[in-house]
Amino acid sequence: MTELKKSVLIIDDDDQYLELLTECLETVFTVEVATSTALGEAKIAEHGKFDIALVDEYIGQEVGSNWIKQCVDQQIGAHSFVLYSGLATEEAILKGLECGADDFLAKPISLLTLTQKLEKLIHYQDKIHDFESELMSKDRVINISMAQASKYGACMQLTSRLNQCFSLEEIRDQVFSFFYSMNLHGCIAFYPLHGKPLFYSSKNGLCSPVEIGVMELLKVKPRLYRFGTRTIFNHPLVSILVLNLEEGAIDTDIYIDALASVIECIGARMAFITYKNSLVDVQEQIQQAVEKTKKMIEISKHHQQEVMNEIVQSMGMSFHVLDMSEEQESYLTDLVHNALKKHTQDDVNFLEVSQLLDQALNSVDSLKSLNQAQAAPVADFDEEDELF
Repeated sequence: MTELKKSVLIIDDDDQYLELLTECLETVFTVEVATSTALGEAKIAEHGKFDIALVDEYIGQEVGSNWIKQCVDQQIGAHSFVLYSGLATEEAILKGLECGADDFLAKPISLLTLTQKLEKLIHYQDKIHDFESELMSKDRVINISMAQASKYGACMQLTSRLNQCFSLEEIRDQVFSFFYSMNLHGCIAFYPLHGKPLFYSSKNGLCSPVEIGVMELLKVKPRLYRFGTRTIFNHPLVSILVLNLEEGAIDTDIYIDALASVIECIGARMAFITYKNSLVDVQEQIQQAVEKTKKMIEISKHHQQEVMNEIVQSMGMSFHVLDMSEEQESYLTDLVHNALKKHTQDDVNFLEVSQLLDQALNSVDSLKSLNQAQAAPVADFDEEDELF
């Protein structure tokens, strides 16, 4: 069965550019074009919702980002929107996020890059669909345990829970649980010391390309940076982007104060997790080295005992074979006796080394037990508890 092509609507007032983009994309997508937003809306009315709408920022006297925002607010037009412009400034990229576009492209557009980006957007839509299906299939109900708590109390609870997290996934879930309870929407980005950056969305699970682009662009900003209703909180190891903090609202000031502290808490927790994981690796290496050393000592001790037994046996037999004087026999007897005394001291040394290694192993086991105790789940706040 032939798979149906995904649909793309292109809106641009440049006929030649429309023709070029159509020729590039029509082998992979079903393409419709319009030279104005009005004609684009007519195409939508005729075709229905497109998979992707590719919109120029300046369409004659019209502004493409404004039209995208209207469509996103009304949930019409397309499942994903891509804004492109001849300007690649910070302001232009931020417009892409503010209007609700899923990606931003700067002219001139590489045709190969364009096809790849649109295919990634389709893949992104599939992942979002899978994420929504998973939520429905598992019938996940968000438990807003802090609904009755004040905003500051909720942030205190969040900080307490973050300090009990032992993975980035646990940190993400705690932050998003807080977002859900406070009716906030946003993203979190992790920049671990030994790994690739990770980006998550509280709404879709995965961040869109434009959200990733904005967070990477703004991670060099100060700890707190506001633009419109968006606010990003930065730390070298983590960033939190909140998308719906209304200007001038009383709650907004509370969230800003609280999240500015939370971002530091998350950064410190990530550093602790990195240190703890490194310590566990070192413990495993020490344990392996100690066990191997003990085994080698036992083998060496056994080998030395065999050599000494062989020497003693050979010397004893020589008394019956060799015609030695009494003085010679006495000399050889003393020689064997001294060798045995030295071997006895070696046994003492082996015993001391073995005891020290056993102590080292016991210390490693104690550290493991301590780590397991730290990682044990801690009783959560009761739903009826309130913090003020």
